[in-house]
Amino acid sequence: MSGTPDKVLSRDFKITVNTGTEETPVWTSIGGLDEDGITESRSSRTVDFMDADDNGAAKPVTVGHGYTYTLKGCRMEAADDGTRDPGQVAIEAYQDRNGAANRGSFQITSPAAATPETVTFSAAVDVAGISGADKSAWGATLLCYGTPARA
Repeated sequence: MSGTPDKVLSRDFKITVNTGTEETPVWTSIGGLDEDGITESRSSRTVDFMDADDNGAAKPVTVGHGYTYTLKGCRMEAADDGTRDPGQVAIEAYQDRNGAANRGSFQITSPAAATPETVTFSAAVDVAGISGADKSAWGATLLCYGTPARA
């Protein structure tokens, strides 16, 4: 039935990185991710406003939030000439940069056909080194800069 919410497979969410400019974005897909290759985790900071009049009862107040997106999958490259996945290469380009130059723009899009939910965010990038036993693993940690925009 149309319009009735149903379960969504995590592998159907897509993540892209902006390989263009802020004014003219070019959203490039990041390939090679595992079926559970995108994970969002949230954190918060609290301050306890308890004082001597509160009889020991805590009064936590949230004063900040943080968002981290973790990507995991396989390193993608062509066996004949070493051509790499353009999305992975774009993320790796941030690895050794500092300050604002280490921050990329990303979008995660749900698989909804007509009006997908899209999360857009800027994030500092940390790429995992080459690893893995049988398959060559690839991964990145995206530390969200500010609050992600959800549309």
